[in-house]
Amino acid sequence: MPGKLSALALAAVLLAPATVPAQGIPAAAVQLAEEGSKALEARKYGEALAKFEEAQKLAPRNASIVFGVGVSLYMLGRNRYAEERFGQALRLNPALLDASLLLGELQYRSGRILEAIATYRAAQKHAPGEARLAAKIAEWDAEETTEKRFAETRGVHFRVRFEGPVDQQIARRAVEYLEAAYQRIGDALRFYPTEPVDVALYTSQQFRDITRGPSWASGVYDGRIRIPVKGALEQADHLERVLVHEYVHALIGGIASRDVPAWVNEGLAVVLEPGGLAAAERVVASTRNRPALAQLQSGFGNLPDAQANIAYAVSAVAARAMLDIRGPSAVLMLLRDLAAGAEFSTAFHQRIGVRYDEFQDTISRR
Repeated sequence: MPGKLSALALAAVLLAPATVPAQGIPAAAVQLAEEGSKALEARKYGEALAKFEEAQKLAPRNASIVFGVGVSLYMLGRNRYAEERFGQALRLNPALLDASLLLGELQYRSGRILEAIATYRAAQKHAPGEARLAAKIAEWDAEETTEKRFAETRGVHFRVRFEGPVDQQIARRAVEYLEAAYQRIGDALRFYPTEPVDVALYTSQQFRDITRGPSWASGVYDGRIRIPVKGALEQADHLERVLVHEYVHALIGGIASRDVPAWVNEGLAVVLEPGGLAAAERVVASTRNRPALAQLQSGFGNLPDAQANIAYAVSAVAARAMLDIRGPSAVLMLLRDLAAGAEFSTAFHQRIGVRYDEFQDTISRR
């Protein structure tokens, strides 16, 4: 289950400057920045980046323009470079709240909680009454208090944090499962992430307190893989399935962190987890009233247990069908198109070779 992009991050995108203060700024830079903002609103993220970068060449010390570059990079999933631009914007204008909000969000999502807290506390000096800053600082302080006593074990591509000696064996097992999944899924999708993935193992209560996910959730990916581990060694198959499922979300997030329909994200995760597709096919075969894919565009977190189970199953069957039509390379290109801001139905038709409405009809008749 992927974590939702925070509302504050989405708000920051919407608050990208539609106009740039023109005093001392070339008119051409202002025009380019306005065109970049319009491209962001139209989800043409590559075009937005090009416009803002051209504007920055003309006005390199304008914080709003630098922020526009950062937002464009952020929407393209190029988070490391987006961080650099948000930091640059804040050096030019420390009171630029939206840059602080997004920079802290990215720091948190990469596991650097103390840096995120420091960013938000610095922002409070310029916006002392900002409720979003206070709420997140309180939330992250509590999480940091929980995790500061955690130990860590590492694989080649994964870092697993855990609370103490009791969980050390589970952490080692988790690394084994994840490293095997890295190779197997990389071979299947022809994609091997280069950035290490962070994993946190929690008690059931810690997991609920930190993720605030639905009661049926057995794992979350929100920039880190987070799972509860009660009874994990006695349920090794379940542990592997959950870890692999969340790793697929991490992999998809590294390709296209925005605008991926939930059924694609969850469906691929179920198909690629051990035994996931077979279980999904059994659910679909025994269910008459199945949701259409159009109803599975958003996340499943608000669904009750039974409906969520069906949503995951239908998504998996659809994802398998998509893979069967054109293969993994086409699905990878589809995700990359979405990362660039392409409209889903158009990208689907181009990469999978079937009109999306026709594909939906086919899945509904299965």
